[in-house]
Amino acid sequence: MKSKLSALKYVINNKKQVWVMIVALALTFMTMYTVNFILLSTQESFNTVMHELPKKIGYVNPTVITLGVDPNDYEDEDAFNEAVRQARNEVVEKLKAHEGIDDAYYSQVNFAPYNALVGDMGFEVPMVEPDMIQGYLDHMGAELVEGRMPSGDGEFLVDEVILKNQKLHVGDYYNQNSFGETFKVVGALSSDCLATIGTPRGYSNRGFAFVVYCNEENADMKKLFSDIGIILTDSDEIDDVVTWGEAYDTQVKDTIDVSLLGILLVVVVFLSISIIVAYISFMRNRVNEYCLYTSIGFGRREVYGMTMREIGIIFLVSLGLGALLACIIIPVLAAVLLEPAGLAYKFFYPKHILRILASFAAIVGILQIPIIVTIHSIKTIDKIEE
Repeated sequence: MKSKLSALKYVINNKKQVWVMIVALALTFMTMYTVNFILLSTQESFNTVMHELPKKIGYVNPTVITLGVDPNDYEDEDAFNEAVRQARNEVVEKLKAHEGIDDAYYSQVNFAPYNALVGDMGFEVPMVEPDMIQGYLDHMGAELVEGRMPSGDGEFLVDEVILKNQKLHVGDYYNQNSFGETFKVVGALSSDCLATIGTPRGYSNRGFAFVVYCNEENADMKKLFSDIGIILTDSDEIDDVVTWGEAYDTQVKDTIDVSLLGILLVVVVFLSISIIVAYISFMRNRVNEYCLYTSIGFGRREVYGMTMREIGIIFLVSLGLGALLACIIIPVLAAVLLEPAGLAYKFFYPKHILRILASFAAIVGILQIPIIVTIHSIKTIDKIEE
């Protein structure tokens, strides 16, 4: 009875060639997952700003027309400004009376910059009088962990993650690139949603808006304002859970996902070409070996099975080694690159691991072409003599 063709013999007898391929595949797996890890840290970092923060606070800057004030109805500017002021006060009172709203007011707003490894963004932060700051901290679940509370003009409390991200410390100037030495960081906050707030200094700001301390059920500002009789339109500026969520899906999640798929496709194409060239060379050197197997009674199917088991061993060892290398390098990158920049991350992304495994499976599928062609051309001992 014939014994089964051994896949290990070739692997053992050709260690150098086999290990070159194993190491190349392992490094490819590690690199692909590391690139995923780095790019997806942008998703993880921006998720807090674009999904979690808007569940607690929203910003709306409606036009005067939306507020029901038509400039044409007033003879002078003072009367018009007074009408706008009264309309805003009415909106604030209605918002405060709405269930689920802790507080609301119309004020100057600034912004907190936040930079990921790929991309950057900024989100609005309120600028209020010192006696209103504790209410904000209570609503946001923020705690002062360094420095002091603001007591004068142009003083800011900044989340410690933002400080780390912007390489700032208590005592430094806040948003110095935009405002110079106008605002100073007097305290650091610890929170789950990057809470940041300050006091105004004159009219140095990024605009004005209704600031709404909401809960998740009332985080949709269009619906909330509709409940109090104000219909917001596309002309009105809205920063809430809906607008941020849409921006996250289109500008962050989808963009990164397309980029990762593009990188994966490029890697698969070049890796496939390299593996096919290498394997064709291997098989050409083994034509006589295959012919010998068929001459002593083994069929093409058995030779094919042996070849596929060899590939299986090479790829499985490569994936194991690549995963081990990734487990070593990714925590190092997180500690050296991401944590000092105040960026969020996850180690395990099942969806992207499956994508990489699928790409390796696709390469094995592509390898079937030269393997089948070579095995189909196998003859018996006369092939050796040729």
